Amino acid sequence: MSSIEIINPGTPVAGPYSPGIKAGNLLFVSGQGSAQPATDIKEQTLAVLTNIKKIVEATGGKISNIVNTTVFLKNIKEFSEMNSVYKKFFNDNGVSEFYPARATVEVSNLPLASMLIEISAIVAL
Repeated sequence: MSSIEIINPGTPVAGPYSPGIKAGNLLFVSGQGSAQPATDIKEQTLAVLTNIKKIVEATGGKISNIVNTTVFLKNIKEFSEMNSVYKKFFNDNGVSEFYPARATVEVSNLPLASMLIEISAIVAL
């Protein structure tokens, strides 16, 4: 059996879960959200991706190691704004051709009223 390690680089946690779980050469990043009040989808998307980056880097990984993301949006009409920040974030971190596989869905609510987005990720280390 492969070793399992909890990854917690100090990113905010709003419940009984680990920010990341490393199992063998895979890292599973829990859904990351932004609890910053009075921010828009662009600011929250960047904050969420920055949290994910901290978790990935805590294992020695890079953004280019992310193989899958799931994006949960409170309002699907904000997809294009989220997508522009998402693309720029990956481009700024050395990813320009092979983006992670991704699913994006609209949800009726997220854990905190101020949250507009949550993203989870799978990383191949």
